[in-house]
Amino acid sequence: MPIDMLNVFVSRPTWVAPEFERGLENFLRLLVSIELQPRTVGATDYPRKSPLDEVIVVMRECRGAIVLGYPQLTIEKGKCRETRCSDLSLATEWNHMEAVLAYSLRLPLLIIHHNGIRRGIFDRGAISAFLYEIDMIDPSWPMQKSTHGALMKWKTDCIAQPLPASANQTVAENTQACPNCSSADRPFRMSPIGSVFQDIAGGRWECSRCKLVM
Repeated sequence: MPIDMLNVFVSRPTWVAPEFERGLENFLRLLVSIELQPRTVGATDYPRKSPLDEVIVVMRECRGAIVLGYPQLTIEKGKCRETRCSDLSLATEWNHMEAVLAYSLRLPLLIIHHNGIRRGIFDRGAISAFLYEIDMIDPSWPMQKSTHGALMKWKTDCIAQPLPASANQTVAENTQACPNCSSADRPFRMSPIGSVFQDIAGGRWECSRCKLVM
C-alpha cells in the first residue's frame, strides 16, 4: 500500500540560479521524506487553462502552502517612492499571488526566503505567517535547526487542516485519482496532460508519483 502523503503547495520559480539548485533539491526531498507531496504548477502540475486557474485547482487539493523566495530580479539603481532602493533583490511575482490565495483559503503558510529578498509578503508584518530569512545558497539550509523546526511545526498545522467539502467536490469533478497512490479516505490526484501530448503519452492524466498514465 502506498504511503498516505499529504499534498502541500510549494510556491517557487520554475528556474533558480545554479547556486540555489542543490538546496532546492534537498528541500523537496526532505518534504517527501516526511510524507509531504509538493505540488507546484509548472513543475508537478501543468495548466489546462490559465496558470492562475490551475493554481487555484491545485491549492484546493492541498492542506498547506510553502513560499520559497529566490532572487529573480535585482535592481542595481533606482528609487522606491522617495527612498533609494539600489541593490534591491526581488522574487517572482507568483510568490505574492500564490501566498495571497493560500492565505485566503486559510491554509497554514510557511514563508522562507533568501537573504535580502524584500517587498510584498517578504516584508515582516505584511502577512500573518512563519517567515524565515536564510542563506539559500547553502545546500544544507533545509536541515538547519530553525527552518527544520519551523517545517515540522507547520506540518502539524497542516495535518489538522481539513479540506473544505466544496473543495473535495470540485476536485472530484475535475480531476482523476490515481488508483495506485490513492487511499480509501484520501485520493491522490493525477496531473492533466496537455491535449497536444495526449496521443504521444497514451492518456489524459499522469500521476506525479508513480508515473501511471490513464
